[in-house]
Amino acid sequence: MADCLKIADEANKGRLSDDELDEILTELNAEKKARQAAGALDQIESAIFERGLLIAKEAEIAKKIEKRNRYMNILKEQKLMALAERADEMTGDPSLGLEAALVGVNAPFEGASRSVDSITGALVNSYAGGLIADLKKAGLLTKFNNMKGDFERQVANVLGDLNLKTPVGVAQASADAKALGKILFKYQRAALQRENQAGSYIRLKEGRVVRASHDQRRLIKVGPEEWKNYIRGKLDYEKMGIAPERIEGFLDSAYEAITTGVRKEGDRTEISLAFKGPGNLAKKESASGVFTFKSANDWYDYDQKFGRASLREAFMQDIQSSSRATALMEVLGTNPKAMVERVQERLEEKYRDTPGGLKKVKRIRRETGIVTFEAALAEVTGDVNIGSHTPLARYLHFYRSIQTMAKLGGAWISAISDVAFIASNRIYQGRSLLDAWGDGFSAIFRGMNRGEMRDFADRLGVGIEGQLGDFMSRFNAADDVPGQTAKMMSLFFKLNLLQPWTESNKRGVTLMIANDLGREASKRYDKLPDDLRRILGTYGIDQKGWEAARKGAKTGPDGRIYLVPGEIPDLKIRENMFALLVSEADNSVPSPGARERAIIRRGYRPGTFAGEGIRFLTQFKSFGVTALTKSVGRHMYGYGAKSMREQLQRGIGANMGIINSIVGTTVLGYFVMQLKEVAKGREMRPATPETFLAAALQGGGLGIYGDFLFGEANRYGGGTLETLAGPGIGTASEVIDLLQKLKGIAVGGDEDVGGDFIRLLKGNTPFANLFYTQQAMNYLVWYQLQETVNPGYLRRMERRIERENNQTYWLPPTSIIQTGGGFR
Repeated sequence: MADCLKIADEANKGRLSDDELDEILTELNAEKKARQAAGALDQIESAIFERGLLIAKEAEIAKKIEKRNRYMNILKEQKLMALAERADEMTGDPSLGLEAALVGVNAPFEGASRSVDSITGALVNSYAGGLIADLKKAGLLTKFNNMKGDFERQVANVLGDLNLKTPVGVAQASADAKALGKILFKYQRAALQRENQAGSYIRLKEGRVVRASHDQRRLIKVGPEEWKNYIRGKLDYEKMGIAPERIEGFLDSAYEAITTGVRKEGDRTEISLAFKGPGNLAKKESASGVFTFKSANDWYDYDQKFGRASLREAFMQDIQSSSRATALMEVLGTNPKAMVERVQERLEEKYRDTPGGLKKVKRIRRETGIVTFEAALAEVTGDVNIGSHTPLARYLHFYRSIQTMAKLGGAWISAISDVAFIASNRIYQGRSLLDAWGDGFSAIFRGMNRGEMRDFADRLGVGIEGQLGDFMSRFNAADDVPGQTAKMMSLFFKLNLLQPWTESNKRGVTLMIANDLGREASKRYDKLPDDLRRILGTYGIDQKGWEAARKGAKTGPDGRIYLVPGEIPDLKIRENMFALLVSEADNSVPSPGARERAIIRRGYRPGTFAGEGIRFLTQFKSFGVTALTKSVGRHMYGYGAKSMREQLQRGIGANMGIINSIVGTTVLGYFVMQLKEVAKGREMRPATPETFLAAALQGGGLGIYGDFLFGEANRYGGGTLETLAGPGIGTASEVIDLLQKLKGIAVGGDEDVGGDFIRLLKGNTPFANLFYTQQAMNYLVWYQLQETVNPGYLRRMERRIERENNQTYWLPPTSIIQTGGGFR
């Protein structure tokens, strides 16, 4: 024991407080008691000595990690200051440099698009794309997506075995379970190693499956005692570094942290001393107090009862969490919040006394504005989703999901305007007007390839949103709420064809861009087209980076040359190139990123009054915001102009992209609008100025405002304010009106509520408005019910449409259904 005390004292060297030293001694005594209880008296001294050596070793490692991270953080800070200076030089606004680091901006200064958000997307999609391609090659993708029961348990055991220092194999596992486990382990280990490179120190957790996931709703339902009783015997406290007398306190703190979303500092280890500051991300990621289960079966049982109840979901969440942490540390260092505040302070000090300094300082503070740093940081760290698993947030999220599945059945028709957005982005990338439109129309077909070409496209990491479960974000700035609701939403977007349409277009566009880069790979950087150099620069790929990137050129299965990020030997350039492909696909087929979500959600969390209110108000509006920021905004500010006026003064040739965006989306919006009318059973709208204004709004993702021009918004009693407030509030208003009418009937009134009830039911039934079944449902069910409860309803509806919109039906409902109901 004396030797152990000597080791602890040597490890301390004045760095530990008396309380921390006492904690070390408690830990050593706990080791002694554990050995005594086991009857291993002859091994006590040896075991305690080994534990003391581990503490000493951790202390030395901690010093090295602290030194490494201090040096890395200094470099990150200098890079952020340089980014702000480049932003100031080009735009006169240094704050754009910090915004670029968080969520990206349209101004084309070097590094403007290499953000935490873009790198997170690059890492997630590169891992997921490779994973999907490997699973397809092994014929296991379907089993991965649908694994459950005994097979899922076998895969969990294989993954846990592979995470041992010396795997022993899982005899009871089938050949498919072993093969699937090995593929998952490959990407799990790659993500962990990359995170450690960025600044974490995550040690191998022997027997670990994936990070434990927790369903707050389930924990709250059973209460702390039942939860503690269930998990107490499943955790390996020795590997977690928790002494026996601290187990109860640890479980109490863990329950509180999980159910409230407020995490306390993890248990002390010497490694944790390497990470300074209360908001230190590397410390959180590296903490050894993370749940470690005794066996893979214990992890699986817990996950089924209190977690996601899905190894697939838990694994993908693990990859996403690791990717986010890596990107944050890669750009902002090991303490992102402190880094943002530090850079803000330095920028204020730097520009305060310069010409126009007060204006610049106001922008640097970003207390107000379209994008605030607080909201942007909340998005990229994921803090904006804290509270999404509380009962209130889950109920309201489910309600909004019902609105989505009841009202976006025709979203694919609206998405036809993506062709114009693809063409506009291809113009920005250097294509001629005709070639860009050719690319816009052909992208869907190039992205529908199967076989080897599809596997090749998967490895580019684009067009795989359906596999990641976040597809619905195109129209909703959705919170991170997994489970049955997310599965229903995923199925809905498959059935309404929006998911396959979007994924195929993104794959097609990405193959085009990779082919563009592959064709140019034989050229030196100074020989590249100006448009290409501008885009490469925004993702941090300069002359030296291009020399590394061009080594990734490879002939694809179709005989064309592509630049494949996975073939680039330089890690940073590889990730930058993945970021380029993923982000450019999102720009071409407008999909909201962290910037758009920051604009919409303003950093407000779910479960709060402001957070839920803003989510209701902005439902279905994220696509319109994205169209403005990623298409119009890019063409307005993406060529280096400091203002809209400066860009417009450059002439028609320099503004062909913005002209194409406006004219192209208006033309396609016109056809989309007319298709919607035909799908409703009506004749096409007349070609009036009013119609073309509505078409411009429709093509830009703001079709609901075009409906105001035709009375669509308030036809069934919902006013303009209610429609602007979002479908959820509009539906709630309809319910209140119906209840008031019922109250009138109860006191002797003669209100007719039958038609109102049917309209309410029709407008809020999930899957009932799919564009290819909607009219069949109307004529077979809804029109029949409305005419039955309110005879003459259909004739009055036809007259109202003709009077207000100057439209008639190409198949009038009254020609099929007789007055009072029934077929003619």
